[in-house]
Amino acid sequence: MSNIIELDHVTKKFKNKLALNDISLTIAENKIYGFRGPNGSGKSVTFKTILGFVRPTTGTVKVEGKIIRKDVIFAPDTAFAISEYGLLEDKTGLENLELLKVLNEDQSSDSKKIMQRVGLNPNNPLKLKEYSLGMRQRLLIAAALLGDNKIIILDEPTNALDEEGQDFVAKLILELKQEGKTVLVSSHDKEFLDQVADHIFVFSEGRIVKEIEKQSGLA
Repeated sequence: MSNIIELDHVTKKFKNKLALNDISLTIAENKIYGFRGPNGSGKSVTFKTILGFVRPTTGTVKVEGKIIRKDVIFAPDTAFAISEYGLLEDKTGLENLELLKVLNEDQSSDSKKIMQRVGLNPNNPLKLKEYSLGMRQRLLIAAALLGDNKIIILDEPTNALDEEGQDFVAKLILELKQEGKTVLVSSHDKEFLDQVADHIFVFSEGRIVKEIEKQSGLA
């Protein structure tokens, strides 16, 4: 099984703050990786560095053998759900997905089916600004499913979801693995990550302080 993502001694400083401190990790294809730790521990910055949104101060990031910010600007064949990126408040859920398809030159994805897959009604006339937090989270996940990318990055996907919503996300992540995807998912919820992840990186103060190799808890 080959490694699809590699971080080699990655450090990131924002002014006087050390956000990532000598992070090295490898991600193999078709597995689920959990990133656990409190807010500010480095999980989200790691994701943004992999995606190419943040340039590392030192070290290298490779995705599918390409060095991010050198060989390519952004991670190839990679989709993401990160709350601060990408959705328009004055558009409906379906309109948001259709606009993302245009931006990504994606002619194959079925936005309505993807919305239904995450438990949203594609005919709902509500604008995003009228969505509940849980609906927003589901739409972010739907956006990450556009384009049939090989790598899916989900940043705190269970935030604002009730128990039923969390179970839904766990089931979806395991389905994505069965479809051949590689999934990176962050959470401060130990029980949730224990349920879905094959391998867990535990973060604290910008470092990986522990790694846990395990098997998914659901079939």
